[in-house]
Amino acid sequence: MLSAATPRPDAADGVTGDALDQALQWFVILASGEVTPAQRQAFATWLLANPAHARQWEAVSRFQGMLQGMPSQAAGQALRGRGARGPRGPVRTSRRQVLALLLLAGALCYDRRHTYLALTADQRSAVGERRELVLPDGSRLVLDSDSAVDIRFADGLRRLVLRRGAIMVETAHLAGWAEQPFYVDTAHGRVQALGTRFVVRQEASPGWRQAGRSRVEVMAGAVRITPARNAAGSALVGQGEQAVFDDVIVGAVAALDPNAQAWTQGMLIARERPLGDLLAELGRYRPGLLQVDDAVAQIPVNGVFPLEDTDRVLAALEHAFPIRIQRHTRYWTRVVAAAQKKSGQP
Repeated sequence: MLSAATPRPDAADGVTGDALDQALQWFVILASGEVTPAQRQAFATWLLANPAHARQWEAVSRFQGMLQGMPSQAAGQALRGRGARGPRGPVRTSRRQVLALLLLAGALCYDRRHTYLALTADQRSAVGERRELVLPDGSRLVLDSDSAVDIRFADGLRRLVLRRGAIMVETAHLAGWAEQPFYVDTAHGRVQALGTRFVVRQEASPGWRQAGRSRVEVMAGAVRITPARNAAGSALVGQGEQAVFDDVIVGAVAALDPNAQAWTQGMLIARERPLGDLLAELGRYRPGLLQVDDAVAQIPVNGVFPLEDTDRVLAALEHAFPIRIQRHTRYWTRVVAAAQKKSGQP
């Protein structure tokens, strides 16, 4: 006869081990999206059977909210390894696998936090998508991958509010709009167009407590940047120049990378670009995490890569360089060193 502390094997998918192992196993079962009434009853019985169960479940369940940042059911199905069976039944997920997923979910959720805030934006683009719009004044607007913007043309102003990602703006001056100033606002300040074509990118903050920054790249004309908390610290950025700024200061104006705007044409251009930097950029055009080991991050890359098929780009890089692509799940890819393979160029 089974004790109250032991869920039935058919209901609990073979939950075993100490309290933490059991809590982690229950996490996987409940996250799978395929929970039966019998499993829910078995979980409730397990939770009440021992104070240690409740303590470990509380610790594990703090991460449950992070799973909202992952695509539906990906977590449970990836860990459970549907269809994988050992000689005595389904292969049991290890504690290390579950903890790895929890960390992955946390990273994804953190990386996607601005997405939640951008859900109500006027215009949005999905991961890997680029969208082109014509604004009421005839200006051209291109949204980069995973971007969001509000369009506020009213009260004598032409104003865009960049909520997430990057946009390219090519201003126009149809009758009735020519005298109205054109602004792009970000979380860090305001960019005023002075008859121009330019890119504004709101970069993700590098740490939990850091506020991030915005970047402006000017291909034609000029813009004026004014930090949100320092109106006196404005700076002019002209054609062929770029600058980054936060809410207090505008950084030094630098020469523009002539290939930086290739994304507007659906391409990524690399000229002696470290592999790590290249893949960090490529990662913005595919869902999930794309990680690069330090051992291969400095390999220089030259080439032109299509952004609409990032898997094809990874395959080409794997063929040309001493690297190996590890796909842990559809949403977690690592690039690591490959032994006994010659380097080359795609």
